[in-house]
Amino acid sequence: MKKLFIAGLIMFLVFFALGSAIWFGVEAHGNQVKTIEKSYSQNNIKRINVHSDGTNVIIKKGQRFHVHYEGKSNINFSNQNETLQISDSQNDKKRILNLNPFDSSQEKLIITVPPQKLDELNINTRVGDVALNDVQSHNATIWNEANGEITLNHCKFDETNINANESFVKMKNSQLSNSEINVDKGKIMMNNALVHKSVFKVERGSMELNKMKPECDFKGSVNHGNITMRYLDAPKDVMLKLSPEKGKINVNTPGLHQGKNGTGKHLIELYTNHGDISID
Repeated sequence: MKKLFIAGLIMFLVFFALGSAIWFGVEAHGNQVKTIEKSYSQNNIKRINVHSDGTNVIIKKGQRFHVHYEGKSNINFSNQNETLQISDSQNDKKRILNLNPFDSSQEKLIITVPPQKLDELNINTRVGDVALNDVQSHNATIWNEANGEITLNHCKFDETNINANESFVKMKNSQLSNSEINVDKGKIMMNNALVHKSVFKVERGSMELNKMKPECDFKGSVNHGNITMRYLDAPKDVMLKLSPEKGKINVNTPGLHQGKNGTGKHLIELYTNHGDISID
């Protein structure tokens, strides 16, 4: 009986090893990492649309329109009616769970744009990071369905709409106007930013606003979590409206203990339901 058990175990291990080797070999053959390079004339593109299932998207300033892709998806490109549209073939079906422990590849899409301001920038991702560096657009919309980090660095958008499920939304050295940022679970982080007529919302997480320009005017709310704000320079003509439903107010900025400085034309409204609000 013992010999029969050992023989069965050996056969199982042998067939398992052979099956695994064949599976990994077939998968590797059918999922080769490929590189795609495309260049476009900068005179006929005013809008960029990106629809991605699991690719990290990077958009940066350069001399001309150029697209670089590394990954395994079948990428579709379209350049019509002054609109550059890029999508992967897996938008129409659910991504198959990757069980290969040796596959650590990360798909990457890099779009280089010239310095001219775009009319529209639309990015829709399910899983993956979005990084925008030195990009200008009249209108920018970013939608992250599942999770991924969203980073804006040296960007300027006249109208912005960002919606994220589980995400860190980071903005540095950038300007936003008429913007709305919504995060279900995560954090909104800003550093050295100028913001006008905007609304920021976090359902569960926090909001950290550092080195904010004194000319900012916006509304921010966190349902479960804290809000911290620090000014880059001494604020002037600022009015604060701070409303923590079940939390504390901490104002450590000279001249703002009464909630108003000068004319108060730069209005900041901050709200929390379960969290503190701190102004440093």
